[in-house]
Amino acid sequence: MLGLLLYVCMSAAGLTMIKIGTSKESTLLLDSAGFNLKLSWILVIGLCVYVLSFLLSIMVMKRMNLTIFYPVSAGLIYILVSLSGFLILKEAITIQQLIGMAIILSGIIVMNLGRS
Repeated sequence: MLGLLLYVCMSAAGLTMIKIGTSKESTLLLDSAGFNLKLSWILVIGLCVYVLSFLLSIMVMKRMNLTIFYPVSAGLIYILVSLSGFLILKEAITIQQLIGMAIILSGIIVMNLGRS
C-alpha cells in the first residue's frame, strides 16, 4: 500500500510540474529551418518524476489486484491533481468537483472495507 501511495504522490507531482513547466519558457517549433525544442527545467523534472512514477506503478501493480490498484490510484491521483491545481496553480474548484471528489473518496473507502 505504501508503494501505491508513493506512486500516486509522484504521479500527481509530476503532472503538476509538467503543467507549470509548459507555462514557462518551453517551446516546440517546426518550421523550414528545422525542429526546435526548448524545455524549461521544471518541465524536464516533471517528465522525469512522471516516468519514474510510471515505472513504480508497474512494480506496485505486479503485487496488487488490478481491480483495486487502478480505481484507487486513478481516484487518488484525480483528487491530488485537483488539490495541487487549486493550491499551487490557483485554479478554481467547483462544487461539482468537490462532490465528485467526495464520491471518489467514498468509493475508495467502500472498496477497501472488505479487504483483509
